Amino acid sequence: MADNDPWDGVTVPEAATTVVKRVEGFFAKPYDDNGALPGGTWTIGYGTIRDAAGKPVTPSTPAISEAQAVKLLMRDMKRAAMDVHARVRTPLRAHEAAALISWTYNLGDGALRTSTLLRKLNAGEKTAVPDEMRRWINQGGKPLVGLLRRRWAEAAIFIGKDPVNACVRAWREIDSLDDWPAF
Repeated sequence: MADNDPWDGVTVPEAATTVVKRVEGFFAKPYDDNGALPGGTWTIGYGTIRDAAGKPVTPSTPAISEAQAVKLLMRDMKRAAMDVHARVRTPLRAHEAAALISWTYNLGDGALRTSTLLRKLNAGEKTAVPDEMRRWINQGGKPLVGLLRRRWAEAAIFIGKDPVNACVRAWREIDSLDDWPAF
């Protein structure tokens, strides 16, 4: 880490990066995260929306190596971890923090800050978190099965399930928007 890295002391649980790596996958070249549908976001690496210089990813952003992608991922995961740390007022276990960091990495601090999930969590209602995560499956106003799978995996991790198994189960057992397997 560089000496001027403001997140140098932030810990990102391994489960958080496991989820993001499995869900996002590695892409050396920029790609439209929405498959060229309206509302798409250009990303690179493991779903990063800003390059190493902090500029938004565009179709002309140069390709990166997997090692560079991991550095960008850790930069962004640390930022999400700081957001979670700054906003959550109730003690978290490592797996709970990992799930929330993955969720925040995907949705951003604005979503965390204004969410009912955060309000309930800070009120001590940890058991409400999985159902609240399930509500965040829309992109461009439409629910997506891929986001439902991700939210199920994050919810499973929040309650203590193994992150790799949670991701595998989500993609194996969720085929429609009506699916939400028991943990």
